[in-house]
Amino acid sequence: MSRPALHIGPEMLIASAPPQLPLGPYHTQHSALHDLEFTGVLQPWQGFLSSVQTAHQNYTFRSQTLALTLKTRDPYAQGNVEIGDEHGLLGRFHKHFGDVLNSVFTSHSTGIRSADFKCVQSTFSGTPDVILKDDNHHVKVAGELKVPWIADHWLEDKYNDVDQLRIILAQPIKYMQGLGCVYGFMSNYEETIFLRQLVDSQGAWRIEYSPVVRSSDTYDRHRTNPHAVSVRQCFFYVGCDALNHGVVNNTTPRWVMPR
Repeated sequence: MSRPALHIGPEMLIASAPPQLPLGPYHTQHSALHDLEFTGVLQPWQGFLSSVQTAHQNYTFRSQTLALTLKTRDPYAQGNVEIGDEHGLLGRFHKHFGDVLNSVFTSHSTGIRSADFKCVQSTFSGTPDVILKDDNHHVKVAGELKVPWIADHWLEDKYNDVDQLRIILAQPIKYMQGLGCVYGFMSNYEETIFLRQLVDSQGAWRIEYSPVVRSSDTYDRHRTNPHAVSVRQCFFYVGCDALNHGVVNNTTPRWVMPR
């Protein structure tokens, strides 16, 4: 007997939350934070969530099926592989974020893709865990992943402590400056902070950071305080807007320093 399936289009796909991570009984135990600190101007990204929601509401999504899921519990749509280290996390991230985003980008002929850093030709010495690249293979967004079960990697509990933010966000900021991309992010899968670098009229650069967006968050168009958007919507918003920016030349000395 066939089981009824739900047809999922692009809008529903990016408005939904990814599956929870299935953790193995044993896993890595040590912090993977680099011994770095951001020394520049760091301030909240005002209006980030409302901008994501507005962009989503104004975007013309196509009516096509990008995924099918069983109306009863669908074991294939969930995270089934147990993970125990950052390599496992990266695989789940590519599946539940990269694959989903790329299917939506492709279906709308949007010239950006989620990819491994080694997919682009670069002389940059660092290696971001995840990038978004354009059709010319230029890095538009640089991201860093950390496993979520280690306290040093938690984002929400550090959000109101700017000194701790300077440490946990330093690695992706270093990638953003070195690669000349406006956007970046730090994620432990369960929590994500989005970043952008901006320059003022005096030539001074700063980093703005978004609120923490949880992977369990889903889109609710009626909620406005705060705005309720999914992390996939945030990635879609950042990816689309990144195409509007070229390479930036931020030569601020000692922006990210060893601790």
